[in-house]
Amino acid sequence: MIRYVRHNEIDHPTWDALLEKCPGRLWYARSRVLDLANPLWDALIDDDAGAIMPLTWRSKWGIRYLYNPYGLQQLGVFAPEPDEHRISDFLKAISAHFRYADIWTNNTSPLPGGTHWTSEPQNNQTLLADRNIIDLRNAYSTNHRRNLRRSPRPPISDNITPEAFMSLFERTTGARFGGSPPGSAPVLLNILSDAVESGVASLRCIMVDGTPAAAACFINWQDRSIFLKSANDERGFAIKAMFHLIDHWIEQHAGTGHVLDFAGSNTPSVAQFYAGFGALDSTYFRYRLNRLPWPLSYLKP
Repeated sequence: MIRYVRHNEIDHPTWDALLEKCPGRLWYARSRVLDLANPLWDALIDDDAGAIMPLTWRSKWGIRYLYNPYGLQQLGVFAPEPDEHRISDFLKAISAHFRYADIWTNNTSPLPGGTHWTSEPQNNQTLLADRNIIDLRNAYSTNHRRNLRRSPRPPISDNITPEAFMSLFERTTGARFGGSPPGSAPVLLNILSDAVESGVASLRCIMVDGTPAAAACFINWQDRSIFLKSANDERGFAIKAMFHLIDHWIEQHAGTGHVLDFAGSNTPSVAQFYAGFGALDSTYFRYRLNRLPWPLSYLKP
């Protein structure tokens, strides 16, 4: 039976132990990450199946609704034994407590018809570093190999703080894609700072004239590295910095069997860039529920 658990009733060590038993576990769903991203998150727990689902919520106009915190690409249901029907049961349980939701889940199948929910496929790209570096680089696109060859790799450093990374990100990548949602930048900074302090995050940068021109944040948890955020100014573009930052990760992890999760993208040009490293497409889903009364159903929280 699926039960709704309020935040103050969630036992964090038990939650993390349940997550560890799930083959599709993701760093996004760790309790310490959720605490930073959404301090009052609740949960759905199926004790019989050992399945869990974090509920990241907030309120507007007195309406509690579900959303995905900025930077946490995929949440959803995590279970020891995958079951394509389980997501429907959990979404039905959500409907008893929320009238509006807009969430991204790790589920790989669309919803069956006849529900109040709608589903929309989202694109992700991942690279399995299971071969030696020569074979992995041979799988790069011709354009990527050419860019790496024509622009020798500049020194790559970890001498960048989370604050400097976020400053570079906000004025480059963040600005190019419309900026961070209001209030989200300080939250993301707290998540990055905690991840660096706990040894989970690697911040890599390329300096030009003594200041960061490009940087990337890799979240390294278990056998997966998430390319969480990246930043690249005009100087970085000129020296093909992002090509080198990603190639550096691949070189370091070649033959380990680790997964590089690019955390996107639905933007064709970005997806093509990741595919140029040999990354393969995968699909997850965005689910929406809107049972708000008129006219709130048109305004949305």
